[in-house]
Amino acid sequence: MEGSRRRRAGRLDAAAALAARALPTALTPWIDQARLDATMILDRATGKPPQPLLNEMEAPAPLGEVDPLSLLPRAIADKLRTAQRDVRILRDRLILGKNPPPVIERPRATAGAVVSLPRKAPHMARPLKVVKVVHETKDAVSIYVTEADGSPLEFRPGQFLSVDVTIDGERLRRAYSLASACLPEVPVHVTVKRIEGGRVSNHLNDTIREGDELEVLGPSGNFTIEPRQVNERHLVMLAGGSGITPIMSILETALRVERGSRVTLIYGNRGWDDVIFRDRLAALCDEFAGRLVLDHVLERPPEGWSGGEGLLSGDVLEARLQALDIEDDGLVRYFVCGPTPMMEAAHEALRQRGVDANRIAEERFNSHEAHSGDAGSDKTELVVVSKAGHEHGVQVEPGQTILEAALAAGIDMPFSCAMGGCGSCRVRRAGGDIQMEEPNCLSRAEREQGYVLTCVGRPLTQVKINVEGP
Repeated sequence: MEGSRRRRAGRLDAAAALAARALPTALTPWIDQARLDATMILDRATGKPPQPLLNEMEAPAPLGEVDPLSLLPRAIADKLRTAQRDVRILRDRLILGKNPPPVIERPRATAGAVVSLPRKAPHMARPLKVVKVVHETKDAVSIYVTEADGSPLEFRPGQFLSVDVTIDGERLRRAYSLASACLPEVPVHVTVKRIEGGRVSNHLNDTIREGDELEVLGPSGNFTIEPRQVNERHLVMLAGGSGITPIMSILETALRVERGSRVTLIYGNRGWDDVIFRDRLAALCDEFAGRLVLDHVLERPPEGWSGGEGLLSGDVLEARLQALDIEDDGLVRYFVCGPTPMMEAAHEALRQRGVDANRIAEERFNSHEAHSGDAGSDKTELVVVSKAGHEHGVQVEPGQTILEAALAAGIDMPFSCAMGGCGSCRVRRAGGDIQMEEPNCLSRAEREQGYVLTCVGRPLTQVKINVEGP
C-alpha cells in the first residue's frame, strides 16, 4: 500500500542498525533477525501480543532505513545530521562536480488552514511492456511485463498492480496480483482470471498480445513477506481459485530464499482443468520435496480422484488440516486468499483451532461489477482532511467519493486501485458518517477501529478523516 505504515524505530532498532554498519555485511541478516526476535521477546515480556505478520502499520522498519543517530539526544543528533549533509554537499561539489538541488518552497500554514498540496508523480499510471502472454487455463492468462525501458519491475512477493484499460471509450481500473517469485532474473507477470461479467478480465484474456503496452500503477499491497535467509518457519497457505496468484509469489519466494522454512498449501478449485499453475506447482513439489506439501481440493473431481473433495467450507478445511497433520504450535503463520465465502470459512476454522487473528494474513479479491451502487448524501457535504498537522476542507458533491473530491481539490491522498480492493486509501474516520460501497477489502478489525476507504466512501454528514503518514 501507499504511504508509511511501519512501526516507529526504537533504541533497539537503532542499536542493531549501528551494529550492522560496523560489522561485516555478511552478518547483517543475522543481526536483523536477532533484532526482530528481541523485539518479540520484549513485547511478550511487557504483555503486548505478537504483532501481525503483515500489518505494515506495526512491522518494524527495515534495518537499512533505521538511523543509528536516534540513539543520541535529539539536539546532538540534529547537529550530526546537519554536519553529514554539509559534508555530502562539499563532496558532491568539490569531488563529483555536482551542484546541490535548488531549495523547494513548500506551502506554509497554521493548523486549521486549508492548504492545497501537489499530487505526487507515483500516483500516475505508467506503461509497461508486454513481453510474453501465457494462457494458464482456458480462463486465466499470465501477462509477462517489464518497465517501458526493458528494465525489470521491482516489487515485493504478493503485491499487485492496478491496471488501467480503456474499453469502448471508458477508462477502467482493476487490481491484479503479481504471481512470479520475487527474485533477480525471474520474469515478472500478473495473472488474470476471467470472471463472469468482468469487463476488464474478459478483455485482457481475449485481446492482450505480446508487444502491447499495459498502463499500471504500483506495485502496491501489504499481503506480503520479508524473506530472510535465516528464517526457519512453517507457512500454511489456503487459496481458492485465482486466490493462488499472490500466494504463488509468496510461496515460491519463501522456498527459494528461506532454506530452513517449509510451506503447506491447500488449494481449492472447481475441477482439475481449472487449477492455475498446476504444472508449476507440481514442479515445485518435486524440487522442494519435504519442504512443500500441496493438497488439491476439487469441487468436481475427475474419476479416480484420491484427494480432497468439495468446496473449501469450514468442515472441509478442518478435515484437510487434520489429514495433513497440521498442529498449531503458536508460531505457524497463515495466508488466506480466495472468494469471500471460502475466506470466511477459513477464518472460522482457524479460530476454532485457537489461532490468533494476528497470525492470519489475508488478501480479499473484490469484483468491481459486484459493488453496490453509489451511496452518500444527496447534497454537498464538507469533509475535513487532517494530514501532516494541517486541516484541509473539501466539498464533496453528490455522487463523488471522498478521494475524487480531495484529489480534485489538489490534496495529495494515498490511493492505488481506486475500487476498494487494495486498502491503499485507508484513513481513520474521526467524526461524522461515511457510507462505503460493498464489498471492499476492509477487515472487521479495521472497521471496528474506525478505518474507511476514501475511494469507495461517500459522506452522509459533515465528516473529519485523519490521513496517516507524511
